Amino acid sequence: MKRNAVILVDHRTRDLMVAVLLARQLEERGVQCHLEPLESYHGCLAAYAPDLILFNHINSGHLVRYSHRLAKLGVLTAVLPNEGILYDEEVLRYNSGKYHQGAHIDYFFCWNALHRDALLAAGLAGQPTRVEVCGVPRFDFYFEPWARVFNLPPQPAGRRPRLLCCTNFGFAFYADKAPAVAERLFAPWKERVSLMRDPAAIIELQARERVRALDHLRQLAECGEFDLTLRPHPREDSAFYAQFLASLTPAAQTRVRLDATSNITELILACDLEISCETCTTALESWIADKPTVELTFERHPLFFHAETAQHNVLCDKPADLVGLVCQQLQPGAQAALAAGRRQHLAKWCASPAGDAAGRVAAVLAEAVHARPAPARQFTLGERRKGAKLKLLRRANLPYHFDPLLALKRRLLPRRYTAKSFTLDKAIRPSDVAAARRQLTAALAAP
Repeated sequence: MKRNAVILVDHRTRDLMVAVLLARQLEERGVQCHLEPLESYHGCLAAYAPDLILFNHINSGHLVRYSHRLAKLGVLTAVLPNEGILYDEEVLRYNSGKYHQGAHIDYFFCWNALHRDALLAAGLAGQPTRVEVCGVPRFDFYFEPWARVFNLPPQPAGRRPRLLCCTNFGFAFYADKAPAVAERLFAPWKERVSLMRDPAAIIELQARERVRALDHLRQLAECGEFDLTLRPHPREDSAFYAQFLASLTPAAQTRVRLDATSNITELILACDLEISCETCTTALESWIADKPTVELTFERHPLFFHAETAQHNVLCDKPADLVGLVCQQLQPGAQAALAAGRRQHLAKWCASPAGDAAGRVAAVLAEAVHARPAPARQFTLGERRKGAKLKLLRRANLPYHFDPLLALKRRLLPRRYTAKSFTLDKAIRPSDVAAARRQLTAALAAP
C-alpha cells in the first residue's frame, strides 16, 4: 500500500519552499507528500487518508482534540515549528508547556537543545512523544545544492551596494484593528507571560517603532549611495511601506523597491548587507550567508530586543549615523571579529546549520511511517464531506478556507475581516505547490 503524508503549510512566502524540500526528502524515502494550507487540516484526513500529518503547532483546543482523533485512527502526528528561537525564559517555558496540554504528539522537532529540554521539563518526558533536535530546515537553502534553487545572476561591476532592510513590526498590524481582535491574539499569553500582559501597550510600542524605522530608511533611500530592498515581516501590512515609498523623492524611488513576496533566503543571498529591526531571525540567516549586518535599535523592549543576539550585530539607534555606519560595515573584513561569536550563537540556538536539517526530519518521519501498519480509514460522514470539499476546491486552484464573499465582507466590515483576509492571502494554492516543486527540481537538475 502506498504510504503518504500531509505537510500543512502556514505561510506561502515563508514556509512553502522548505515544505517542498521536506516533501522531496520524504518522497526519496518512499513517502508521498501532499502540501496543503494549515487551515485545511480537517479536509486532509479523508481526502488523502494519510499515514502522517506534519503541523507547525498543536497548541489550541481544536487541534488538541483533532490530534486524539488522529491517534484513534492510527495517523502519526508531528510538529515542526515555524519559529523555534525563544530567548526569554518565561516565553520558552510557556511555549514549551502549551504544546502538549492534552495533545497527542508522536514527534516534535526542535530547532535547538534548549527547546527540547524545556519541552521535556514541561511534561513531554512522561509522554510517548519523541523529541528531536533537528536545527532549522528552511536554513538549508543557504547551502549547496539547495541554494541553486534561486539561480542568482552575476552582478555587474561598479554597481551600487545592495542593502536589504527587514522590518519586524508584526504587532503594529493590529494598531487600527478592533480591540477584541488584539485581545484574542494575546489571550493565550496575557496571563502567563509577564512581557505580554499589556497588549495595547505592546501594539502601540511597535507602531511607534515602525514609524521611527522610516527615519532610518529615508536616510538610506535619499543618500544616493545604495540600492535598497525593503522587506516587511510576513505579519505586516505592506501598504504602510508602500505609502512611505510614495513619499520619497522621484530619484530615491528609483533606488528602493518593496518586496513582500520573494523568498527571504533569496533576498539575503542577493544582498551585500542586511539591516534588521532589533532582534530578528533574518540577522542569524545573514550570518549563515556570511553577510554583514546592522541592527536598528529603538526602545529596546525585552520582548523585541535581546542582548544575546545584539552583541553579535553592529547596532545603530540614530538615523543620522546609519549611512556612515553602513559604508563602514561594507568594507572587507569589517565584521570579522564577530564571526566566532556568531558561530557559537548558531550552534546554541540553531544546531549549527549545515544544510541537512530537512534530511534529518525526513529520515525520522520516513522510518516511523514505514514501521507502522497503515492507519484505519473509518472516516465519519463529516470528515468525508470535508475531504470532498478540499478536492473540489483544489480543482479550482483554491485553498480549503476560500470564502467567495470575503472581499465584500472586508469592504463592509474591515476591522472584523482584515485578519481573515490576511489568513487567506498567505495560504498556498495547488498552483503554488506545483511551481515550487518545478523550481526545486529544475535547480537540482542544472549542471
